[in-house]
Amino acid sequence: MRTAKALAKAGEVLEDRDMAAKWFKREIRSLGGVTPISLMDTDSGFELVMKTLGKIEYGIVA
Repeated sequence: MRTAKALAKAGEVLEDRDMAAKWFKREIRSLGGVTPISLMDTDSGFELVMKTLGKIEYGIVA
């Protein structure tokens, strides 16, 4: 459920479902160099991914 919600948000923010899926599998520096998908197994990881997407949405370097 968390993964689906975060992936949907990434699709909104990045305006492309394929790009969102690729982003989810990429190592993200602001996430400590791990992939967003690897963080979906915990509430805190999910919140971190959602916060990062929020920063991207509002034009803050993430």
